[in-house]
Amino acid sequence: MLAVAAPTVTSATVPPRNCGPLTVAKRHYLIKADQLRCSTAKSRAKAYLTSKRKPRGYRCRTFTGSKMAFRCSKGVQVFFAIRR
Repeated sequence: MLAVAAPTVTSATVPPRNCGPLTVAKRHYLIKADQLRCSTAKSRAKAYLTSKRKPRGYRCRTFTGSKMAFRCSKGVQVFFAIRR
């Protein structure tokens, strides 16, 4: 019997991109994004932090008692804020 093993191709896991600091209502956050442009992530993060309105199509979760302020995702697109 002949067994042929096909090589598996796996993509590299890439950590979320650091999009820089954001200040909203005298509170400081660090914004990070994955599969999303930083300019888009920062503008959506600012809108979410000021009004708690999630972007269309996104699921957002706000965290309490954690350094992570919130996380919004839509499929593979993710952005979140870390309290500083």
